[in-house]
Amino acid sequence: MLLPTLLSSALLFQSYKYPILPASGAKLEAFVPKGWHVHEKAEGDLNKDNIPDLAAVIEADKPVKNLKETDNDQQPRILLVAFKQADGGYKLSIQSNESIMLSNEGGVFGDPWEGLSVERGTLLVRFYGGSSSRWGYAYRWRFQANDWFLIGATYTASSTHDNSFEKYDFNLVTGAAEITKGEALEDDNGKKAKDKVSKLNIGKKPLLKLKTFKPVQYAIYKDIYL
Repeated sequence: MLLPTLLSSALLFQSYKYPILPASGAKLEAFVPKGWHVHEKAEGDLNKDNIPDLAAVIEADKPVKNLKETDNDQQPRILLVAFKQADGGYKLSIQSNESIMLSNEGGVFGDPWEGLSVERGTLLVRFYGGSSSRWGYAYRWRFQANDWFLIGATYTASSTHDNSFEKYDFNLVTGAAEITKGEALEDDNGKKAKDKVSKLNIGKKPLLKLKTFKPVQYAIYKDIYL
């Protein structure tokens, strides 16, 4: 009886169909479907042609049923990148339907969305959430070999219960990792113990692609998921 139940659940969550964004447009608004809006945007050169490109997270105006949860309606989000062309228009480079956390996935903090930016030719996407135990994720995406790959990621965790703080910074191209552990907050005298930093190499693994990426689904080191 388990298999039919799993199959029916899978079919249920496949009921929502994301819109297919246009291949090109004169400006960002041309890529935003009817019934959607721009949640946040960023500009900068992402394909090394010295022309500022567009990146944006767009969100549906209204919640839909059976997106990720059966008991909660949720608003879909899409991450898109469009490269600016010589004529001033834009060409869609990537549409990523499930790489962005939704507004109800941040715990008591609410929307986990923290920001979108272009840094050193890469796209940085950040999330933050939790409650007394807090977490943060930063994903660094780079356009190479005509596709988008996750080349770096940072996971942070802190707790007000034991005043602990941990940060795991991964270079996914080289396999290098840096782990920082310490105290989350200063004491009553404004002092805090010095952080302990260690470095290691987790080994190279196939780089994850933005097109099919889903947050916190991929084991990277011990019990850390990206």
